[in-house]
Amino acid sequence: MMRKVVLASLLLAFCPGLSEALEIKNVRPRFGPYGAPRTEIKAIAGDVLFLSYDLEGLNVDAKTGKVSYVTTLELLDSAGKQLFSKDTPVDLILQLGGARVPGELFITTSPKQAAGKYTIKLTVKDRQGNDSKAITYPVDLIPDMFGFVLVTAPAIGLPGQSSLVQFGLVNMTLDPVKKLPNVEVTMRVLDEASTAIARPVYVTLPKDIPEGVDIQKENFVPLNYPLYLNRPGRFTIEINAKDNLAKKEAQVRYVLTVLDLGTITSK
Repeated sequence: MMRKVVLASLLLAFCPGLSEALEIKNVRPRFGPYGAPRTEIKAIAGDVLFLSYDLEGLNVDAKTGKVSYVTTLELLDSAGKQLFSKDTPVDLILQLGGARVPGELFITTSPKQAAGKYTIKLTVKDRQGNDSKAITYPVDLIPDMFGFVLVTAPAIGLPGQSSLVQFGLVNMTLDPVKKLPNVEVTMRVLDEASTAIARPVYVTLPKDIPEGVDIQKENFVPLNYPLYLNRPGRFTIEINAKDNLAKKEAQVRYVLTVLDLGTITSK
């Protein structure tokens, strides 16, 4: 009874006395914890892979509103060999009621991990309902490719807040003499009509390499893009990187929704 759908919800609703079969639903990749949706799960070695999901049909204790379960997270190679496994017991009181519980998992890959097809496997065992379910999610790992890793980007914000997307660039071509990259990064904000609505921010490497980063020791440069959320709306954040020495380009795009508090009323 495994199903994949597009939208993950964080609402919890409680109907005491009702217990359906356990399901793991709404599985999707994201840019970091509670982050914006990630369109694919092709990743460069060294990246961290986040998945969000919902649990439904957990047995809820009628007296306490408590659920109790264990998650088992595994990473399997293309032959099905287990490379990683972790058990996590969870006990929660569903104070908003209902039987839905949101969850997140992440897998950290090594920069030296071999390219290929991997599988993330999540198993959930309901300790009160004596039921268990498992899902698998395919991952393509690509090593030694110029691009983005470790992207964390919030999905939502409120007017007046500051938002910050963080990311790293890896596998840049270095000049054979100076041993430095020649990379241009352009960061833009687009409206729902895909029109740029703010002046782009430009970063150039090596000029803007953060202090303390040794690019020759590790071909990785951490960067960030702060945004002040001055009005509600739905915006696309677009970050483009161009490696001028290798003639290669990479891009990250995600949607940021700034909620309009004026539309939220109390009754």
